[in-house]
Amino acid sequence: MKPIPFLSLKDATFRLGDRLVFENSTLTFHRNEQWAIIGPNGSGKSVLADALRGRLPLLHGELRYHFSPPPGLSPEETIGHVAFEDRKSEIHGTVVQSRWTRSEEEGSLLVSDFLSYERVMEINPFEVTPRHAVAQPAFERRKGRAISLLQVGGFLRRTLLSLSNGERQRVQLARALAQPLRLLMLDEPYVGMDPETRGYFHRVLERLPNTRLRVLLITARVDDLPRHITHLLCVEGCHVARAGPRAEVLSRRSARGRSGSVTNARQFTPPNRAPAQRTVSARPLAVSLIELRNVTVRYGTSVILHDLNWSVREGESWALLGPNGSGKTTVLSLILGDHPQAYMNEVIVFGKRRGDGESVWNLKRNIGWVSPELQLHFDDSVSVADVVLSGFHQTIGLFETPTRRQSAAARRWLSHFGLLEFADLPLFSRSAGLQRMTLLARALVKKPRLLILDEPCQGLDPAHRDLIIRNVDALIRARSVTAIFVTHRPEEIPRSIKRVLRLARRPTGVQGS
Repeated sequence: MKPIPFLSLKDATFRLGDRLVFENSTLTFHRNEQWAIIGPNGSGKSVLADALRGRLPLLHGELRYHFSPPPGLSPEETIGHVAFEDRKSEIHGTVVQSRWTRSEEEGSLLVSDFLSYERVMEINPFEVTPRHAVAQPAFERRKGRAISLLQVGGFLRRTLLSLSNGERQRVQLARALAQPLRLLMLDEPYVGMDPETRGYFHRVLERLPNTRLRVLLITARVDDLPRHITHLLCVEGCHVARAGPRAEVLSRRSARGRSGSVTNARQFTPPNRAPAQRTVSARPLAVSLIELRNVTVRYGTSVILHDLNWSVREGESWALLGPNGSGKTTVLSLILGDHPQAYMNEVIVFGKRRGDGESVWNLKRNIGWVSPELQLHFDDSVSVADVVLSGFHQTIGLFETPTRRQSAAARRWLSHFGLLEFADLPLFSRSAGLQRMTLLARALVKKPRLLILDEPCQGLDPAHRDLIIRNVDALIRARSVTAIFVTHRPEEIPRSIKRVLRLARRPTGVQGS
């Protein structure tokens, strides 16, 4: 039986800004095939996804959708897209502390409202037309199936801000499945997920091909590919490098060597020539940087942390591990002073107890922080250099004229990470890997005593991941900084980190992050 096409390109060329991308591309996705787009950071995976869903101008050639949309909708309106970057619209304009401020949390959007017919389908609640009599019941059936499939019923009365990364990903997918889609693009769907949640997502995705919906997976990590993926499309430099059956593409990829070399890696400065950092004392009894004593965090009857005791001494770097929802981000927020309950507990940072009059901003001068969540708070127009310079002031953006000393320090770190030629370009015009390297430079530019790395390798290809890990490992070995490293992937922990704090999973349905 001849395969039935689902989506196809024929000699297609698209325009992105002032340049041509995916020139003269020809490919066909068939209904009985399960595809994934793979490639390193900055290769053009998300650009191709935008092209396939009609978001880029088609200059010549043909883009065809071989499926019939529901009545009243165009094919493009039945193509969904879920990505980590989508979360930027949820938090834009807020500050990091809002996640932990109870009054803000109570006033933020409930999951049930986020999944409502009016919000998902972008319906004016005062609109009264006959079409809703048919469309809304169908929507509620889809939503009910999605809630059951993804097991998010227990989240409905919680706020979006209270969800952990893995929980929020499940809600985002449920929202997409509630729509009348024919194609769903999932861009790096496993970011921030623990192994158990990743396995659960794999099982969910394996069930979707039995429906009318087709799923197109987009990832920089081949190791994350579910077993049911049959075909791969490998992207390099905004063109299709290889496409075909999974085993064939992977064998050709292995024969050529792993793609994804870091842009400007030739400019990378070896660790022993890195910008000058402070040297941690090697005294037998090092100074305590962090002390958490019998720390308990709760909202009503929901307990986030219970009697947690933890000490971090100078020069003793730690890995902070635990499943989604176990409280890792809560611990970090207590240290950073962003959680209001830090002042109800015995939280001592650099010898100062939270609430004893020491300014949070004074303490933060000695802390460097890197996280994907921080990355999403920056404005689209901010330059790479300004992001690094903002590290001197702990601000999301640069609002003060830098001194000559600060500018020189920023240039040294930009040069160290091979970012100097991008200094004046917008942060978000760079690949995810280079954005994360920029945040690491921002964290280090002020020579912090403590470096907090919250999922620093999340969403990165192998080359950028290795570059981050090598640099952090070199800093720790040189005793330049004390680090707290959070990850769901043990293989990402720098070798120099020998200590581990592992948090246990809280009971299902308990609120936290």
